[in-house]
Amino acid sequence: MLLAEQAFVGLRLRGQQVQAVATVFADEARRRSAAGLGAVDSRALLTVLHDLPVDCPVPLSFLDAHALRTLRTAPPGVVDLADGPGIAVRRVVPAARVELVLVHGPHGIPPRAGDSAVRDASQFAPFCARGVVITQPGSERGRRMPGPPGDPETDLLLLKARFYGVGVAVQGPAGLRWLLEPAPYRPQRHSAAQWLFHEQAWRQLGRGPS
Repeated sequence: MLLAEQAFVGLRLRGQQVQAVATVFADEARRRSAAGLGAVDSRALLTVLHDLPVDCPVPLSFLDAHALRTLRTAPPGVVDLADGPGIAVRRVVPAARVELVLVHGPHGIPPRAGDSAVRDASQFAPFCARGVVITQPGSERGRRMPGPPGDPETDLLLLKARFYGVGVAVQGPAGLRWLLEPAPYRPQRHSAAQWLFHEQAWRQLGRGPS
């Protein structure tokens, strides 16, 4: 299956330069723009916000001193604090979600270097679907469309990648295509760390002030 390459954007995530597919939530993007709010990438703040319901008043008496101090540092558009009635209302929600990350070199990764690439891609497992882009023997810098798998190094890489749920794609004249599609992303739980990951992507997408 061919991948729609125009959907990919270059991002630096978890210390790696990758290609990613991201979904932007237009309502929240517009709300943040109107409030002058960019990415919210303070882990301490996101940890407190993660435990608050959206658009629902929470009595300040329910929050400990650390949570209150943290919320008071939030930029405009994140949370409404009303000391009179003593309530906090979380307004912010994620503005974008990374759906897929691809790890690859300038012209793809040789299958013999696939172990390292699969490990690099595997670190994105808590956040999104993931894959690697490889070259195959006989393809000059990834420009010739490779034939079906059959090279021992490629076959071994596909076996390892399947075990870890990592997709494997190749580059050809028609674009990227999967040799092995990535495992569907099914989060076991939602966490502030996941939210932080998507906020770090949002900061790089150039949507509004930082």
